Amino acid sequence: MTGPTSLSDFTVRLLIALLLISLVLALWAARDAVLLGFAAMLLAIAVHGIADALIRLIPLPLPRPAALAIAAFSLIGGLVAVFALFGAQLTGEVSGVIERLPEAWGRVRETMQADPLGAGLISEIDNIASGNSDNSLQGALADAGGYALPFASGLTTALLVFFIAAFLTTSAGSFRNGALLLLPKGIDARVGEGLDASARALKKWLLGITVDMVIIAVLMAITLWALGVPAFIGLALIAGIAQFVPTVGPLVAAIPGILVAFTVGPMTALWTAIAYLVISQLEANLIYPLIQKKTASISPALNLIAVLVFGMLFGSLGVLLATPILVVLSVFIVKLYVQDTLKKEADFLG
Repeated sequence: MTGPTSLSDFTVRLLIALLLISLVLALWAARDAVLLGFAAMLLAIAVHGIADALIRLIPLPLPRPAALAIAAFSLIGGLVAVFALFGAQLTGEVSGVIERLPEAWGRVRETMQADPLGAGLISEIDNIASGNSDNSLQGALADAGGYALPFASGLTTALLVFFIAAFLTTSAGSFRNGALLLLPKGIDARVGEGLDASARALKKWLLGITVDMVIIAVLMAITLWALGVPAFIGLALIAGIAQFVPTVGPLVAAIPGILVAFTVGPMTALWTAIAYLVISQLEANLIYPLIQKKTASISPALNLIAVLVFGMLFGSLGVLLATPILVVLSVFIVKLYVQDTLKKEADFLG
């Protein structure tokens, strides 16, 4: 009697294992869609976070659906107002940065070619840019119109993310409960707690990174203006947005700032580089640690590893969403593995 029963149990377990493997493969095949869904979830969580703040701040009783509606319209209205009031100026600033880059690169070339080592480096950069062919750069510029289709596709994807976020904002509970129905009884409760803790941690992280981006943008705008760097508003905007990708983002954002500063002079470029370095150290050692006391705390080293790993696995979307994905993984690892499996006491971000 035990033989058929054991065979039946083995068959069930084998089918479950095959089903899980198939699910993992399907998710990997649709990884871009999964990441875009995660981005939509982040946007929905931001709306819920604003709604929570409204409920706490408004003295009168405010039903949650009304708070969510006000939060969504406030977020959309705020973005529209910013673009309406400052859109033309910001577009002009960013365009000014882009227009000045060739001139800035010319100044950098002149400065570096005065030194033998710098001249060798410039020669290597030219070889890489040209692909050892005089016409490759011109060909790439001639094919620039081919980027129109990916750009339009990007706009369509962004709209799709907004629509998914709208559905998640109003039906988050239904999606959560539907996903938990697929899990065995007992495990579903712990996973549900992990999902709730992840949502709380992401709200804290979004609040912290928003404050961080605003502070850095303001500091960079004041500093670049004082140094006389052109298009300082656009460069400050780039620096603030770059904080969304820790460590790597600020380094990349410093490059156009230093290049544009070269259009003024080498000394201005030097002081601009020092300003980026000082503000990045100030952010890493003072501003961000102070923000972390009230928000989700992630180790900078772990953040950098996550950016590298998710960038290699998922490309640019992985780099952009590396930190919030790390926040969710940290909560689940601590809650489901460290606390439940290892039976150890540990704090998680939620």
